Amino acid sequence: MEPLRVLELYSGVGGMHHALRESCIPAQVVAAIDVNTVANEVYKYNFPHTQLLAKTIEGITLEEFDRLSFDMILMSPPCQPFTRDLLIQTIENCGFQYQEFLLSPTSLGIPNSRLRYFLIAKLQSKPLPFQAPGTDGVPQS
Repeated sequence: MEPLRVLELYSGVGGMHHALRESCIPAQVVAAIDVNTVANEVYKYNFPHTQLLAKTIEGITLEEFDRLSFDMILMSPPCQPFTRDLLIQTIENCGFQYQEFLLSPTSLGIPNSRLRYFLIAKLQSKPLPFQAPGTDGVPQS
């Protein structure tokens, strides 16, 4: 299986990129996007070989998205309830299936007990090569 091509939205300092790397899932982050200039400086230091776009996601054209040719999106949006509703509508309209779940970082050995919302989405024609811990692996649609 070829490595997944990953687009990282709201990339911040690269926490999701680091988590992906630590997961040992064969993947390449093809681009990271964030508008925060300070976070972008840290991201570039942490991942100097990843293309970093300093813009809002609304500022990305469909042609730019198409050129990136990604299989998966990682994101850590700043306002999750609002973003979740918009995200679900968008991924359904684009032909993705998805799985949502809440995880406590303590279940992953991270000393922070606040629940975190995660969503994994994939094009319906490609199988996910992994499953979230503590889930049954059945995607929602």
